[in-house]
Amino acid sequence: MTAWRAAATVERVRRITPLAPADETGTAASVTVVVPARNEASRIGPCVAALRGQTGATLRLLVVDDDSTDGTEGVARRAAGADPRVRVVRGTGPPPGWNGKVAALQAGLDADAGGPAPEWLLFVDADTLLAPDVLVRLVATARRTGADLVSAAGTAPPGGSIAWPLLMPTGIVFIGEHADPDGRGRRAFAIGQCLLVRRTALERAGGWAALRDRRTEDVLLATRVRDSGGRTRLVDAGGLVTTTGLDPFRAGWGSFRKTLVAATGRSVPVLAGGGLGQMLLSLAPPAAVVLGMCRRRPWPVLTGGLGWVAAAVAHDRTGRLMRVHRAPAALAVLAPLAGAVFGAVLADGARVVLRGRAGWKGRDQ
Repeated sequence: MTAWRAAATVERVRRITPLAPADETGTAASVTVVVPARNEASRIGPCVAALRGQTGATLRLLVVDDDSTDGTEGVARRAAGADPRVRVVRGTGPPPGWNGKVAALQAGLDADAGGPAPEWLLFVDADTLLAPDVLVRLVATARRTGADLVSAAGTAPPGGSIAWPLLMPTGIVFIGEHADPDGRGRRAFAIGQCLLVRRTALERAGGWAALRDRRTEDVLLATRVRDSGGRTRLVDAGGLVTTTGLDPFRAGWGSFRKTLVAATGRSVPVLAGGGLGQMLLSLAPPAAVVLGMCRRRPWPVLTGGLGWVAAAVAHDRTGRLMRVHRAPAALAVLAPLAGAVFGAVLADGARVVLRGRAGWKGRDQ
């Protein structure tokens, strides 16, 4: 089971699209960029600066302060300076029936209404930084592949917490088992940290209003774009997109827990059962090796060892192909531990749901 899962993971990761080079294919694009930000005072400044520094495209930048209580709006305005391309919008929280982030994304588009209609829309999380040519290269990738939606995962910053090598590769495996990077499967894989979509494709898919009450809006949007006739691609940005969203480790744990709670529809049986199953499946290979050695039986050692090696290879390949962490390859031997920790995050999701504390940043939505 572990070996099959590992092989499927490596094959799936190979279908990730490389980021196109920065050339004329991606230039002359008109792009509206929307950054939703709730209590991101320590992060929004560098994010805005990185977006202002994008080259090769005509952009307008909307920063939506989602009713923050930590001074995010002021920091964003200072980062914007006198740049006429940047506008900071103060939100008052989601209207009834809307998820907070989705409402903020829609608020950004509403604030941009009335101006020239852009060809592309880029949605970027406030904890995410883009290298100067990322935008034009995302557009080039979309145009070359004929994609209507492309997204890229943020990679670990220098000195990132241990959440990166422990949680991120396993998280990609978990999500990848339910969504495909090239949109082939039941759901299309997308990552909302950095997501570029053709404006007409978003409108054809029903816009953010169609996902107003959903919490896994990135995967669901990609799936709706595909189902309405569009093409989607998950892109390997080669370390040019970085995020601090998993730092420190406690924040990484909470971020993954939030995503998993949302993805399971707050189902306690799924979270608890999935967490227990994940822990057992992950720890079975090393347990078999230890048991076989103690009892001097070669078959448990052999089968457990093969499962352990397969898990380590998948863990390392996933992390390195996605460039989600900078850990040494030797750390892949801890793949069973990483899988067990991820299972514990799932189980912890059941705990917070039962205690009524499954919100995010002081809000239920």
